[in-house]
Amino acid sequence: MTNPAKYASSNEMQKCAISIVIDEFAKDLKSKSGICMDIGCGPGDITNNMLLPSLDSNAVMIGTDIQVAMIEYAKKTYCHNTRLKFEVLDIQTKNLPEKYISQFNHIFSFFTFHWCYEIRKVFENIYCMLQSGGTLFVLFPASHDTLFEVLKNIAHDSRFAPYLQNLNKYIPSFYNSVLPSEDLKDLLGSVGFNVQHCSLREIDFSEINEDTFLTSCMSICTFLDVIPPDLKEEFEDEFRREYKNYKIKLYGNKNCDMEAPILDMHKLLVAYAKKGAQ
Repeated sequence: MTNPAKYASSNEMQKCAISIVIDEFAKDLKSKSGICMDIGCGPGDITNNMLLPSLDSNAVMIGTDIQVAMIEYAKKTYCHNTRLKFEVLDIQTKNLPEKYISQFNHIFSFFTFHWCYEIRKVFENIYCMLQSGGTLFVLFPASHDTLFEVLKNIAHDSRFAPYLQNLNKYIPSFYNSVLPSEDLKDLLGSVGFNVQHCSLREIDFSEINEDTFLTSCMSICTFLDVIPPDLKEEFEDEFRREYKNYKIKLYGNKNCDMEAPILDMHKLLVAYAKKGAQ
């Protein structure tokens, strides 16, 4: 079962990357007011503590997530914030709720779209939800030098293979792209957005505690819900072992000190786009 509290206490890597882009776009973000949405808000901590404070003081926010447990946790934890509410939404839905259409001035999403296998539908839905002149600001992984390769390796393990048959659903849409930022820019343009910024960033998260990072991954991997309880601990142990071994294989560890940080590169896509006047 998705564990909101566990994720909120172990998402240092996400907070680090989001902090970087919020600082970079601080002046522009401070001018954002009106009705906003944060897609994939998870337990709500980043929405409440980082995103909403970076906007104009008159901005109000709806945090949405596909995970009911995340939304229930966020509602209870941040019920005191009158500028913020939370609702369940599958952003890949083919039946977008009428109440969301043309309702939002600005839509944000951080570390969510790499879980979406119908990425075009995601951006089509966002386009429909934005008012004329509304903006989209997103950050999500294009690839990770070890994480997804480790998952693919574990998928061949006879213990876990039956539960990882739909693994491609969890591989980022731009994972095999040669020029992911160009592909994302083209996709946004084909949906109708005017792309103001689109870039690919390489960030090394070696300084983030490895156990914290892997705990974060485990707390939001929805495919773990189908693994029988007696196998989950085995899966997590195997994942941690394979992850460390794969990193050592890729980069080595010059000092042979297992406590020393090992290079851990993430490629992140950042995009800022506007819906043109209709």
